[in-house]
Amino acid sequence: MSGRGKRMDYYKRTGVENKLCISNFISFHYFEYVKEFEGIGESHNFWELVYIDYGNVKVVSNDKEYYVTSGEAYLHAPNELHNILSVGDFASTFIISFDCKCKELSAIQSRVLKFYGEETQIVKRLYAAGQKVFEGPYDIFDQQKLKLKEDAPYGGLQELKNQLELLLLTLIRNSYLKDKLPEIYQDRDFANERMIVDQVIGIILSSIYQKVTLDDICCQLSFSKSYILKVFKKQMGVSVMEYYSQMKIKEAKRLISEDKYTYTQIAGLLNYSSVHHFSSNFKQITNMTPSGYQRSVKNRSVI
Repeated sequence: MSGRGKRMDYYKRTGVENKLCISNFISFHYFEYVKEFEGIGESHNFWELVYIDYGNVKVVSNDKEYYVTSGEAYLHAPNELHNILSVGDFASTFIISFDCKCKELSAIQSRVLKFYGEETQIVKRLYAAGQKVFEGPYDIFDQQKLKLKEDAPYGGLQELKNQLELLLLTLIRNSYLKDKLPEIYQDRDFANERMIVDQVIGIILSSIYQKVTLDDICCQLSFSKSYILKVFKKQMGVSVMEYYSQMKIKEAKRLISEDKYTYTQIAGLLNYSSVHHFSSNFKQITNMTPSGYQRSVKNRSVI
């Protein structure tokens, strides 16, 4: 038997068709809007995705108005005249703009997009990837060029590109499923889980100024703790109590922005055991102290 290896020239390669490709990033923002905020209408020759992280906003697009709430997004097409206004006392948005040639984006443009578990987790990874590669602050409205961090990780921009492409592909795919295969998209288990998650979120948002435990939530919904934990983490990407803490801190940001209360008063309003506990939780979630956040609000050139 010959000791030579056999040539394998008969293997066939499968080409990859790029359905969607991001070629450039133009902006990367995280804005926090106070009461009665109204942006400056604009139009530009690139795509812009607006994700509502907290609160409610009104998006004006080519003279049409859309109310977009937490966990939803809106995709502005190139050359679309648009503006954004806050609804209520406080709202926060993650905005990323980019160049992309893909005719299928028309399936999700100029409409309110509901983010569920998969999309929510992707957008969190997308924002985290952007923070790794772009210098802050991220709330400068008229920033004309993104600045890359000197210590950005190897392949960081490609990771950001991949996450955004994955998000857009997922939204397009789900849009087609809703239009063509509603019986698949509206799977009973999926619908039931989403209903439960919405109920949990409703309890949390109505209890921001109270102390609520996981046992309280499970008791109100008559589901076991293990089931609530599993379903919520699957849909939202975080635990129930992590989400509860995040919502408390977002409300704390709103109260700090109003500049009416001391930190001790805010801690009391939000039912923290002490101002130290509040400050510790605030820094854990935002990487800023309450006083540092208040200074950043006062120093903003926009919003």
